[in-house]
Amino acid sequence: MEIGNFSELVPLLSNFWRTIPTALQLKLESSLTLLKQDHQLSKLFFLGRLEAHSTSYLLAFGSPGLDLFHQRKFYYSRTGVDWILLLEPTDWSNEWSQLCAEFTGNASFAFKLRSLAMGSPSVVVREQDRLWYVMYAILREAAGVPRGALRMSNDRVVVVNPFFQGLSREELVELGNYQHFRRPERSAEENVRGRKECNLSFDVFDRLEVDVLPEGKSFTMRLDDSDRVVVWSSLHWLGLDFFHKANSNVYGFFYQGNGRKNWDLPFMVEL
Repeated sequence: MEIGNFSELVPLLSNFWRTIPTALQLKLESSLTLLKQDHQLSKLFFLGRLEAHSTSYLLAFGSPGLDLFHQRKFYYSRTGVDWILLLEPTDWSNEWSQLCAEFTGNASFAFKLRSLAMGSPSVVVREQDRLWYVMYAILREAAGVPRGALRMSNDRVVVVNPFFQGLSREELVELGNYQHFRRPERSAEENVRGRKECNLSFDVFDRLEVDVLPEGKSFTMRLDDSDRVVVWSSLHWLGLDFFHKANSNVYGFFYQGNGRKNWDLPFMVEL
């Protein structure tokens, strides 16, 4: 949730049984506004809360320039007041998603990850580095935005589309109208294939419908009582929900979970 729209977006969390206590909400608005100013960020987002054994990590990320994904910075806080910058680990690997142990709440705690290769030594992963990776993986694999919310310029700078007016009620419930919140990893030809109408400035982004396996079964959808607010929930990263209000530029995503990927999904759905 972008901090500039924080107070508008927080009430929508009740549509998927999430809440941020008023006292914490005021803390977050104040501290994140100061963080944005102090670190000279053009955009700052509150991602959510990761539940550890002895505490909770509050998570945020932002970008210093116009491009949302260039030199992106990750932060965490235990109090909602003091924020700590997470540095990208030098030797991180996607194998870290296989770590199933609970987060402890001690950022210096070391986890051991057994290598699948015969004879290879175990890898030691500090909790602080694992926290960075979980944020990276959730944003790359599970966070979604409605089609048209992001734009890419001719020089490949990705920005929030200021002219986005929202999906219609009919478009709202189709997963094909949602895209990854990340820089495109697939070719433009793949991403526009099958669309009756396309605009390369925003259809260049990867579609959630075909990118995440099992195809078409990695997210669940529900509407609120008004049929105007939709919530999509990731089944890979349980606790990540993204939402959108029809015919408006109101959208966002929020995470509240334990930081562990659901590797059981293929056994939970009909393939």
